[in-house]
Amino acid sequence: MKGNFNQCFKYLLQDEGGYTNDPNDSGGATNLGITIKDYRMYINKNGTPDDVKTLTVAQAQSIYKSKYWDAIGCDDLPSGVDNAAFNYGVLAGIGRPKADLKRFANIEDPNKLIDAICDEMQGFLDRLSASGKNTKFRAGWHNRVVRLRKNSHYMATAPKDTKSGPIAGGISGLSMWATMTHFFHQHETAIIISTVVSTILIGAAVHFYRNRKP
Repeated sequence: MKGNFNQCFKYLLQDEGGYTNDPNDSGGATNLGITIKDYRMYINKNGTPDDVKTLTVAQAQSIYKSKYWDAIGCDDLPSGVDNAAFNYGVLAGIGRPKADLKRFANIEDPNKLIDAICDEMQGFLDRLSASGKNTKFRAGWHNRVVRLRKNSHYMATAPKDTKSGPIAGGISGLSMWATMTHFFHQHETAIIISTVVSTILIGAAVHFYRNRKP
């Protein structure tokens, strides 16, 4: 799937738990963050709380991809910024992150833009939970923003080359030695050297894969 949606969806599920139907929650019956209103809008207009309870991860993923991720335009955002905007949109509606992205269009540094979005999200949630029935969600919402900021900064700074590391380095080294071995084979006087090098390489490779961490 294009972009970082799958990773951001995994992060989102850490924030959006299973089924709830808290009378203090204006969303009503909710499962995986999908409210009964969403269910009736995108799956079955006659959906019941029991239907929401049996919502599958695949169904939730489909809704989040088309109605939130794509609607915000997250595929066009830098890594980490997409995660912050997506999560904020799920919790507060897509209008808020879309407006923030326009307002902060002059911020070029992804990490600064992540902070700006998370600050807006925290301010919105603080105002929402300042009094009344939402005060019970204040601590949880605060922790959600903390996680979101951390995960988004990680995505913005994580190495993009997934092929780097010990295994890739080992393969690269083997390729280099294979080229050298081929060169040796072109010279009859170096056949013994070529054989010795090949033997060392095979032994090193076997040792590496036998002792690699799972």
